[in-house]
Amino acid sequence: MKKICMTDMTLRRAAEEKLLGFKERIELAKLLDKLNISALELPALSGSKADSIFVKTLCSVILNTTLSQPAGLTKDEADAAWAALEKAKRPRLVIDAPISSVQMEYIARKKPPQMLECIKEQAAYCAALCTDVEVSFQDATRAEEDFLVKAISIAIENGATSITLCDTAGVMLPEEFAAFIENLYQKTPAMKDVFVKVTCNDSMELAGACAIRAFNLGVCGVKTCFVGHQAPRLSTICHILKSRGESIGLYTTARITELERTVNRIHCLLDTPGKENSVTAADADEGITYDAADSIAVIADAVRKLGYELAEDDMQRVYDEFKVLAANKPMALKELDAIVAASAMQVPASYQLNSYVINSGNIITTTASIRLNKDGENLDGISAGDGPIDAAFKAMEQVTGRHYELEDFRIDAVTEGKEAIGRAIVKLRNDGRLYSGSGVSTDIIGAAIRAYLGALNKIVYEEKEV
Repeated sequence: MKKICMTDMTLRRAAEEKLLGFKERIELAKLLDKLNISALELPALSGSKADSIFVKTLCSVILNTTLSQPAGLTKDEADAAWAALEKAKRPRLVIDAPISSVQMEYIARKKPPQMLECIKEQAAYCAALCTDVEVSFQDATRAEEDFLVKAISIAIENGATSITLCDTAGVMLPEEFAAFIENLYQKTPAMKDVFVKVTCNDSMELAGACAIRAFNLGVCGVKTCFVGHQAPRLSTICHILKSRGESIGLYTTARITELERTVNRIHCLLDTPGKENSVTAADADEGITYDAADSIAVIADAVRKLGYELAEDDMQRVYDEFKVLAANKPMALKELDAIVAASAMQVPASYQLNSYVINSGNIITTTASIRLNKDGENLDGISAGDGPIDAAFKAMEQVTGRHYELEDFRIDAVTEGKEAIGRAIVKLRNDGRLYSGSGVSTDIIGAAIRAYLGALNKIVYEEKEV
C-alpha cells in the first residue's frame, strides 16, 4: 500500500481572490490541520507586515501539517519567506517555476536558458535555508519535453526534495496525463529519488481521474483546493481513496471520518466569494436593531441567522427576555446573541466549577489547572495552550474526554472602570448544532470558563435525553 499525501492550496487561492479575512484564514488552517492534511500551501508574501504576521501566527498554531511558503524566484523573496516561516514545526519553501514558453516569457520575463539558471540558483539558495524545498513546475504539460526534463534534473541536483508537475491548462484526458507522467519518469531517472506531486486542473472535472492514474505510475502526492478549478477538491480525492484505495493499493492518513463536517465548515467560511472578509448572514445584519414591537417571528428569524435551532419553549423564553430588555432600548444582534446564551436551554449543571489556576507570562508556556465537580466527584484537568483561554478550554476538554468545535468566543464589558464586569459568550458546535453559554465575572478568564461550562452542560444534558 502506498501513502498518498495531499497539499491543500485553499489558503493561497483564498488570499489571491480576497475571499477571507485574517481570522477566517487562521480558522481554515486549523480545520485542515485537524484533518491531518500533509501540507498547507500559503499565499505568497506581498511585502506587507500583515502577510508576515499571518505566516508567523500559523507557525505557532499549526502542529501536525507542513507549511509550504512560496519563495519566489529571487534571493530576497526567499529570505523574506524564510524569515516568516522559520519557526514552523514543519517548514517548506516552494519555488514556482513557469516552465512553458508562454509562461516563461509573459510571467517570468525570462528566456529558457535564464529560467534554467534561475531554477539552479534559487533551488540551491533555498536548500541552504530549509531542508525541505519544492520546485513546482507551472504549466508543465505544455512545456517542451526536453527542456522540462532538463529543468527537473537541475532542480533535483541543486537541492529540491520534491517536485510538482502542474497541468495548468487542464486540457489533458486521464490517459494523456498518464502517458505524460510515465514518459517523464523514463527520461528523468532522478525523479525516483524525490517526492513527486501533481496539480491537475479540474475545469473538465477529470482532475481526480488524472491524479489516480498518476499515483499508479509513482506519483505520491496531489494538490487540492476548495476554490475554483485549479485542483481537485480534497473531498473528491479522499472519497476515491476511501472507496477504492484498498483495491488499487493506495491510502491516505487524512482523517476521512471527520471530513464531511469539516468540509461543510470550510464551505461556510468560503460562502461569500468576492468579499475581502468572510461575512455571514448575521454579520450582514449587524447594524439592524430590534425593539419591543417586533413579533416573535421576527426575533426567531434573527436567532436563526445567528446559527441557533431552538425548540418552541426555548424560543418563547428568549422572546420573553427580549421583550423585557427591549422595552428600555433597541437590541442589536450582539445583544440578542447574549440573550440566547443566557436564556435558551437552561439545564441542570452536570459539571460545576470548583477552582482554576492559570500560569501565564511572556517567557513561559501558558498552563491551566481546572477542577470540576460531577456527581459529587472532583475531576482535574491540566493543559498547556496558546494563551490562558485556550489552555483553560483544553483543560476542560481533558476532564470531559470530549472535543467540541469552538464556533465563537466573545468577551464584552458589562460595566465600566478598572473593576469592570466582563461577560463572556462561548458557542460550541456538536453534531451540527450550536450550543451557547454565558458567564459573568470581574475576571475575564473566569467568565470564559463559566461560559464554556454553560454550553458544555447543555450538550451533556441533551445527549442524556436522546
